[in-house]
Amino acid sequence: MKKKLLGILIAMAIGIPTYASVSVAPTRLEINANKIRNNYATTAIEIRGDKSKATRYRVYSGYFKISDQSTVEIVDKNSDIYDMSDKIRYVPSEFTIPPGKTQKLRVNIANIKNLPDGESRAILYIEDIETKEYNVPNNLGIGAQLILKTRVGVPIYVDKGKFVKKADIEYFKVVKNKKGDYTEIKINSTGNSRVRYNGIVQIVKGKKLIDEYSIEGRAVGENNHYIARDAIKTKNLKEAGEYTLKLILYYQDENGVRKNIKKDAIYNVDGNI
Repeated sequence: MKKKLLGILIAMAIGIPTYASVSVAPTRLEINANKIRNNYATTAIEIRGDKSKATRYRVYSGYFKISDQSTVEIVDKNSDIYDMSDKIRYVPSEFTIPPGKTQKLRVNIANIKNLPDGESRAILYIEDIETKEYNVPNNLGIGAQLILKTRVGVPIYVDKGKFVKKADIEYFKVVKNKKGDYTEIKINSTGNSRVRYNGIVQIVKGKKLIDEYSIEGRAVGENNHYIARDAIKTKNLKEAGEYTLKLILYYQDENGVRKNIKKDAIYNVDGNI
């Protein structure tokens, strides 16, 4: 007897522009309500459908938080004052995209003056209406039928009133590992709005710059922290000895001004390089 299993494939579009049969641009919406005179905000995204067939989609809202792993954490709608999912309307809310074509989706956020100070959030779901069925084999043949639906999530952020974007580095250290040495960084976001950082690490010996490499940027939620682990890139280190790793993280504050935060760590390289 076949069993039917229902599942939903979800891709959060924080840096994931394409997933399965649908892609979106931009991959997130960020709005500064202080720059808007009206009591509503209007923006748009472009959705590209499946290249091989017409696909019908529907859109709807949900709520999320940024976890301490810098990932989207889906939260059931509740009494959180920063949940603005019920203030958003989409035009159109259901549509069919012909093969290889695009659909412009307008996003309207109402009553933004009633939002609290700080960062309000919602997530825009784009879900294909048609389910996909797959046979799951076992030793006796087909044992179950897997029914899948695909949806993509686009985070929406609205900053309003007295919001602050501020970060600091609590620590920056080297971790020695048989599989490859790496750095560990704890970044604190101490304001009431997220911080989106990027960074570089410079490898210095004495006063000489030996190498420089980028580290992966992340978003850190308001009043939260994130521990980042990044491999140390040693391809240009030719000899053993003591090196200094100079970390430079940068982000934009609430006024759009770039802020740099720095920290150093000692990296001892033993044996043959």
